[in-house]
Amino acid sequence: MYKIYNAIVKEWILLKRDLFGLIIIFMMPIILILTITPIQYSIESKDDQAQIPILLINEDDGELSKEMLAKLETENNIKFIDEVKGKPFSLEEGKKVIENGRQKVMLVIPEGFSANAQNKIDDNIARILSQVIPGYEEEVSTGKEIEIGEIQIFFDPIITGNIKSDIRSSIKQITSEMETEMIYKSFENEFEADLSFMMEEELVNFKEQTLDLDKTNLTPSPIQHNMPAWALFAMFLIVVPLSINMVKEKNQGTYIRLKTLPVSSLQLIASKIIVYLIVCVIQFYLMLLVSIYVFPMMGMPALQVSGKMFYLFIVAVFSGLAAVGFGVLIGTVAKTLEQSAPFGSTAVVILAAIGGLWFPVYAMSESMQKVARISPMNWGLEGFYHVLLRDTSFISILPYLSLLLLFFILNIVIAVIYEKKVNTQI
Repeated sequence: MYKIYNAIVKEWILLKRDLFGLIIIFMMPIILILTITPIQYSIESKDDQAQIPILLINEDDGELSKEMLAKLETENNIKFIDEVKGKPFSLEEGKKVIENGRQKVMLVIPEGFSANAQNKIDDNIARILSQVIPGYEEEVSTGKEIEIGEIQIFFDPIITGNIKSDIRSSIKQITSEMETEMIYKSFENEFEADLSFMMEEELVNFKEQTLDLDKTNLTPSPIQHNMPAWALFAMFLIVVPLSINMVKEKNQGTYIRLKTLPVSSLQLIASKIIVYLIVCVIQFYLMLLVSIYVFPMMGMPALQVSGKMFYLFIVAVFSGLAAVGFGVLIGTVAKTLEQSAPFGSTAVVILAAIGGLWFPVYAMSESMQKVARISPMNWGLEGFYHVLLRDTSFISILPYLSLLLLFFILNIVIAVIYEKKVNTQI
């Protein structure tokens, strides 16, 4: 233990010598979570979402188009722009604005859209009634097909298919609802009856429930999803400074001098594990404090951790062990800084991507969901989710802790075997 203690002191001295690097290790995750989380929160929170600007050319003066545009603005967070530089614009001018990339979407409603739509509905109803009511005269129906002008939508080429589909679906949904209302009103006029009860009663009602929440029925927030994800990413980035320091020791001859002392490789590795595990836990708690105290100052909900701190600490420790073990393996195998730093950072990014830290695993394809299960970051993330979002117990997080511990042991065993094999060859 005395040897390990002195090795730990040596690691702390090395960290303190690179004061700027030590500051980056602790400040980087804080800056990361303060930057990314508010952006994701503003996207997921409708109240903070910026309105989507859409150029509008409305050649129709009827009530139908006005009502449709009003509903699109209020229900879909859309802002219509009918002037460019303070002046109305033509179709060709609008196309140029879209082509230049100054605006992304333009909506064009044709002349007579409202009147033609109402005439079409009246004509269809008259045809129906003439077939079911004997002697009914088609006073409204002309027998001619009434054409309703097309609503044109122009998109900038950079607009993705999902956004295009969302805009089209929003317009179709609102026009469908308005068409239903118009049909009911037309029947009301024909039969002089009150059919408002049919419009008020919905055919299908939805009751939304989220299962496995804690007893307070707390709805999961972006904070509860993002904090553990970015905490894990920061902890695993410890791979880079850890592996760099190990490579420096080998290249500068420090490691060879240490081997001349009566100390084993395992004791030297143990000192690195303890020091960098402490760094990982400090990183986690810094981000936890930001999520609890700083986010409310920024208008976001605080992370709720009441009664969960012990389990959070356990998951953080095991995740830190997995990260440190991975860093020790890279530092042992790598021979140069050019090998350790790029490989370590790239590997962490890949593990984060496939582990669900940036994209939800459930939104991935079935094959990618299977790949996600091999990422240690996914094990840590699921462990944190069980603690934060579910009424959890130690038994429920035990499988994830076991996987993280197994990953740590496997990395250390491979590192020790490799180091002994290299020394034997020397």
